[in-house]
Amino acid sequence: MTANVTGNTARNAAAATADGPRQMAGARGTSVVLRDLNRAFGATRALDGLSIEMAPGELVALLGPSGCGKTTALRIVAGFETADTGSVLVDGKDISSVPAAKRDMGMVFQSYSLFPNMNALDNVAFGLRMRKIATAERRKHASELLDMVGLSPQAKQYPHQLSGGQQQRVALARALAIEPRVLLLDEPLSALDAKVRLQLREQIRTLQQRLGTTTLFVTHDQEEALSMADRVGVMNKGRLEQIAAPDELYDHPATAFVAEFVGIMNRIPGELHGGTVTALEQTVPVMNQGADVSAGPVDVLVRPEGLAMQVIENGNGIVTTRTFLGSVTRVGVLLSGDVTVQIDKASSEAASLAPGTSVSVGLPPDPVLVAPRT
Repeated sequence: MTANVTGNTARNAAAATADGPRQMAGARGTSVVLRDLNRAFGATRALDGLSIEMAPGELVALLGPSGCGKTTALRIVAGFETADTGSVLVDGKDISSVPAAKRDMGMVFQSYSLFPNMNALDNVAFGLRMRKIATAERRKHASELLDMVGLSPQAKQYPHQLSGGQQQRVALARALAIEPRVLLLDEPLSALDAKVRLQLREQIRTLQQRLGTTTLFVTHDQEEALSMADRVGVMNKGRLEQIAAPDELYDHPATAFVAEFVGIMNRIPGELHGGTVTALEQTVPVMNQGADVSAGPVDVLVRPEGLAMQVIENGNGIVTTRTFLGSVTRVGVLLSGDVTVQIDKASSEAASLAPGTSVSVGLPPDPVLVAPRT
């Protein structure tokens, strides 16, 4: 990288801030492919044939519980871990044997990892200094990036003088300062309070779209993943269960694990026969009939907003709880067989649903997902 290139990029960054979304000259989109990655730690299989293709400029979130392999995948892309088998390709080139320092990737950690003896400006400029960028150019570029993340007034402050959210924004600016081909985010918001997380995830997404940087984001927070990503990959025990756009993942989960990990899901006892299932005295088509689900007793999986409910004497359920969530109220209903379900209703319609109210609960007419009975 030359001083001239950095200067041009800094001017484009400033223009993007003033004029709205615009791709930076140095941040061209980069394709990333994870091809059949396998990684074991002793008897534990952290990754089991993980394959993902990321388009240039795309933000993909890896979502899953602790120990599912998402962080291992990120570290392999970064070059901090080596896969037992498989490869990582950037713009079609296999970089599996390229050292981490030469992969041209920016990384933001959960723990900020700022240099305590450097102020915010010098932290952001550090990567440029390592690349021998002239002092004036790197300070100008670092100043513009601090401005992009809203921290120009804090340029001279040290990490201990900044809040957690401010430190994480400095870490983000530092990662972007080197104009990385790929940005890697490892649970960057988990240590922050709810309000700051909301503000920062919106800012990260806005910057990522503005700069067009291909980004891999690891999180266990489904709300973060669904609100920020172009696509979300749900991982379980080292395997990719499903990768899809957020709305597709929520509305059409491919497996019971995805259905229950993303959002709230009710389990209602049913009986599977052929391509239909009977539950709540209704028979509806089945969305999935995989090898793990056989005819007989199953659980029908339905979202809170998918269940129908109306007040009726001697219905099949009794209202037990009512939780106001703003425009929506979540109603708990006890069905026969000691099964409790959650149903979302518009708050204007739920005012009369006091605990003890008799209601009738029904399945949606659309195909439903089923899972082995638990």
